Amino acid sequence: MSDRQTAIEAVTHMPESASMAEIVDELRMLASVREGFEESECGEGLSHQHVAQLLDEWITKSSGRHAA
Repeated sequence: MSDRQTAIEAVTHMPESASMAEIVDELRMLASVREGFEESECGEGLSHQHVAQLLDEWITKSSGRHAA
């Protein structure tokens, strides 16, 4: 599906009351997810284990606790 079609479908499925900011946030999130999938397909990005380690480090630094 093209980027344009993905955006149209996403906006169509949002509530009528969605604000412009909410629409923009949704489109940014979708763009980030698509970019992540493309990086993954090219063998780029971080491994699950590395992300879990980073998350544990960030949580420890911010709260003094370890992630589950």
